[in-house]
Amino acid sequence: MNTTPTKFSFKKTYALIAMATMALISACGKDDTPVLAYGSFSVYNTSPTLATYDVYLNGSKLNSAALPYAGGVKYSQLVAGTYETKFTVASETAALYTKSITVSKNSISTLYLIGTSNSFDGLLVSDETTNVSNDKAYVRFINVSPDATALDLGIKDATSNLASNKAFKAYSEFVAVEPGTKVFEIKEATTPNIKATVEKTLVKGGFYTILAGGKVTPSNDLEKPFNGQILTHQ
Repeated sequence: MNTTPTKFSFKKTYALIAMATMALISACGKDDTPVLAYGSFSVYNTSPTLATYDVYLNGSKLNSAALPYAGGVKYSQLVAGTYETKFTVASETAALYTKSITVSKNSISTLYLIGTSNSFDGLLVSDETTNVSNDKAYVRFINVSPDATALDLGIKDATSNLASNKAFKAYSEFVAVEPGTKVFEIKEATTPNIKATVEKTLVKGGFYTILAGGKVTPSNDLEKPFNGQILTHQ
């Protein structure tokens, strides 16, 4: 199996799906070499610590620079199949966490490293969506704060939430949002308390994940306090 990833942009994933489908159709009934199926895969470090990490895919290092908090590796094009992922402290080899993942044909997914020492985990999330409009931006919310209560996500001064009642590891689907500069509010689901705000200028056709991260009550100075982050998928 080819484990050497090819990097490319998020927007191209939809073009890739269309091209792969056309190639498979055209190959039907011909005595040709089978057309390989591909999926798209990215990785982010959302463990609420000050440490930096490396990630390996079937033993090959995926990142060129150590991943800080909220740092990641852009989408890679992988042959569909099963892969073993491994996270280590930067420049070390001992595995902190391993996870077997399946990359399906035409899939688009992201693996998030979550948790802290002795309780690391991985959250694999599909990034696929339907009925995409080039005139809209798309926003999703994920709660990766280990000790936070259920949380909501809204836009400042809006009358309804973009996502509601998301506990640790829970996430919403991408929802369409008008492009432009927005102030997003991460709020407790059971109270009006705003836990964090993040501001971002959204562009047409852009895909964004807003994270509720860090720890409400850090155990030590090496753990990051609660915060909001915005990841741009690309």
